[in-house]
Amino acid sequence: MIHSGRRAFLKGIGGAAIGLPLLEYTHGHAFAQGVPANKRFLTVFAHGGTISNQTTRGKHDGTDSHHGEDYWRAGARTEQLVLGPIHQPLVPFTRKLLLLESIDNKAGIRQHQYGTGGHGTANVTVLTCADVQDGEDPSARGPSIDHVIAERLAVTQPVRFNRIHLEVRGHQYGTPYFRAANEDVSGDSDPRVAFRSIFAGVTGTPAPDPAFTRLQHRRASILDGVLGSFARFRARVSTADRVVVDAHLEHLRALERAIESADLPPICTPPNDPGAVRNAEVVSPLHARIIVAAIRCGLTNVANLEISDILTPWTPAGLQVDSAYDIGHSLGHYAREVGETGQNSDEHDAWIAEMLDNRRWRTDLVRIIVEGLDDPALLEGGRTILDNSVLLNTSEFSDPATHMSYNTPILLAGSGGGAFRTGRMIDYNTAAVADPNTRTYASNESLHNLYTSILQAMGGTDAHFGSSHASHQGPLPGLT
Repeated sequence: MIHSGRRAFLKGIGGAAIGLPLLEYTHGHAFAQGVPANKRFLTVFAHGGTISNQTTRGKHDGTDSHHGEDYWRAGARTEQLVLGPIHQPLVPFTRKLLLLESIDNKAGIRQHQYGTGGHGTANVTVLTCADVQDGEDPSARGPSIDHVIAERLAVTQPVRFNRIHLEVRGHQYGTPYFRAANEDVSGDSDPRVAFRSIFAGVTGTPAPDPAFTRLQHRRASILDGVLGSFARFRARVSTADRVVVDAHLEHLRALERAIESADLPPICTPPNDPGAVRNAEVVSPLHARIIVAAIRCGLTNVANLEISDILTPWTPAGLQVDSAYDIGHSLGHYAREVGETGQNSDEHDAWIAEMLDNRRWRTDLVRIIVEGLDDPALLEGGRTILDNSVLLNTSEFSDPATHMSYNTPILLAGSGGGAFRTGRMIDYNTAAVADPNTRTYASNESLHNLYTSILQAMGGTDAHFGSSHASHQGPLPGLT
């Protein structure tokens, strides 16, 4: 599958039309002649919220039954990003991140009977910002942001799959992903099934099917012509550009050796077939690696990793809290029971240890994807794939104990090809303008505005996304 920008570059130097995976050796410098880099959009959605102290109009201070801490927030109250406890696995990539504070899910808040978001309403609006069809199971009357972007990018960046959606199954209260009004979408939970469907014909198994073998031989037969085209092109460029072309030639020679030995290019090698494993400890990183490989191999522009709200007994802290709760969301409810006056105040430290490990496990899945896409061997227009992408890590709640859709947890990775200035923390709490340390909370910004910003970063001209519940239309201020 050839992206339009890469095809234009190859035609510009007289090269043959080259398909996946050969092109992965050339897309390091395939944008040297002004061809725009491809955009990608990814979500890592973790059900059940984070560890926050958010209320509707302020923050708990820890003197009552609530634990009173915000562990999602940055470690320092400065614009320059200093990551806090939950995000420690991402520290090496700090300059590629944006932590956004005080962005509300106003579609969820304003359509919920108690004005907090609740389970059903929060779930169906957090990625759609849509009007809600009420009932026993609320439904969104519009598509989620991933589907909108996937459909648009598929027009300008043709791929085998418009979007890929993988899911770590477990406890949750409904999917946040929608194809269209009242059409919710679930993900593949078995990495074996996902692997075999996504990488059909792009496999590292010892005995590929005959059609794939013929395809390999065909690629080998066109390689001489491609190398010759590059060699002729090399003679017409500057010394500086010649270094770039030489890098292309070396990549292509390496690919030639790989084809001759019947091996796939290492840059585009998909993960080993994981087999029929279903344990979340094993499934979750495999899903993350499959997403990385699919993006790197040009099989999709949009990928989602959906993580259910589950317990993580395999983490260093294990299961610390002694209770009848056996699902992740109930662990979140402990937030309002372990404070100074809480009924489980004696379990405060144990709960913090378990909760931090649980949330860091989620963050580590983000790290796997970020690390895989930030590979300097795969530069596009001088940027890594991550730089040209936007990854959204979020959840339906800030404080799961009280089902808060205020101050939705938002972490972005990648700049969308330079659209966003990363390495920062931006707080949109209007009450904090006079006093940065205030516990009073108010915000005019909504997920509507965030998704408008992301659509614009993906090349759109949108002035608004979603329902009419936002305080204002347009993108978030200060991102670019």
